[in-house]
Amino acid sequence: MKKFLQNGLLLLSGLAIVWACDNGFSEVPIIDTPPTIQLGSISSGTTEGEDFRINVSMKDAIEGSEISQLGLLEYSITSAGVTVESGSEAISGYNQTVTITVPGGFPAGDYNFDVTVSDTNGNASVDNRSFTVAPARPAFDITGVWTMAPVAGAFAVGPAPGDGQWFTSSAGDVVVRACFFDDTYTFNADGTFSIDMGDQTWLETWQGVGAESCGTPVAPYNGGNFTYTYTSTALTLSGEGAHVGLPKVNNAGELPNVPVPNEITYTIVDQSEQGETRNMTLRIEAGSGVWWDFKLTSGPAPTVDIVGQWSVEPVAGSLGVGPTQGSTEWFAISAEAVADRACFYDDVYTFNEDGTFTIDMGDQTWLEPWQGVGAESCGTPVAPYDGNGTFNYEFDGSSLKVMGTGAHVALPKVNNDGELPNVSVPTEITYSVVSYTEDGDTKRMTLNIEAGSGVWWTYQLISK
Repeated sequence: MKKFLQNGLLLLSGLAIVWACDNGFSEVPIIDTPPTIQLGSISSGTTEGEDFRINVSMKDAIEGSEISQLGLLEYSITSAGVTVESGSEAISGYNQTVTITVPGGFPAGDYNFDVTVSDTNGNASVDNRSFTVAPARPAFDITGVWTMAPVAGAFAVGPAPGDGQWFTSSAGDVVVRACFFDDTYTFNADGTFSIDMGDQTWLETWQGVGAESCGTPVAPYNGGNFTYTYTSTALTLSGEGAHVGLPKVNNAGELPNVPVPNEITYTIVDQSEQGETRNMTLRIEAGSGVWWDFKLTSGPAPTVDIVGQWSVEPVAGSLGVGPTQGSTEWFAISAEAVADRACFYDDVYTFNEDGTFTIDMGDQTWLEPWQGVGAESCGTPVAPYDGNGTFNYEFDGSSLKVMGTGAHVALPKVNNDGELPNVSVPTEITYSVVSYTEDGDTKRMTLNIEAGSGVWWTYQLISK
């Protein structure tokens, strides 16, 4: 029994020695794990033109371990499967954060950021993040409600950019196509775009009507909600029926000769801002060699203030007549005729704050045979169109009425019933105000009047 106890003690002593040598872990394998990656947020670069920036934090093994350390970081940035940026950076230690920067960032679009981190033993880990770069918002803000500018030349077409020789809208078109000039185009800050045509817009024969005229909007060009993208040089509208200006015009050509597009891109050629009013000109090549311009405006309607002194503007085309409103196909005054009629172009028409109206012709004005002279020429004013009389006026923003025998603007023979001497001398005359602009202290307005039936005169006036 005693010997058995002694042998047992010896055995336990031997085991104790063994345990003291390897601590019982001599058979546990050493595990070399790959690095860990933590991607930070993209702190810059989600808007076009901004520097792209992202932090990548990495860890490997245990601090002080001799197993391995961080070794290499590699990254690539792709869009639609194409690599647009890549790079690598040597790293070390057990914990490190690297900031990856791409100066100037990327164009608008969808991207993937992929990163691989390896350690000194060749173990590697990967991570990735998708991100979207939004278009840069130009300094000129187009958000808000726009319409076609109600002025002559609001839309035009020709064989070269900015060349309206084939067709340029007239001041009369603003009146005839009022149902088109009140269509609104709204650009929202969230990238949505809407068109509101109301109950009427301008229709052309390709839309199923017998003649160009105002009518009920025809699908898909009957308004609705769409989307848009915008840079400092281009505006793209997306969605069937999306358009600005004439719906027939698109990048492929003109309807109905091409399919209805799902997207239209316009070039921005001019933008300006004055007070609360913004103006913008969009250009589009409709197919090949057919260039359209559309002038848009946004902001409160201009306050039309005609108080002050006015004359017919001494330029070619300031007087004209034709068979339709705004037309001057029968007669448009030439530069030579303007010089010959200097005695007419210095006549002054004054609209006073109190509603009174005066005419100052001086000693000479332009006379015609119906006034008792042998030929058209400068001469002494003839009553009742000699400026002597008591006159008044009424103005509501779109029409101008002058009252009193002898009251008139521009040609005295022209009135609402016809032309003298074929009609009686009227006691009042009403003109349509089809355009009004201000440039600094200078104001301009265009008047139309139908003299009887189918005889339309146009006058261009300028403030003194």
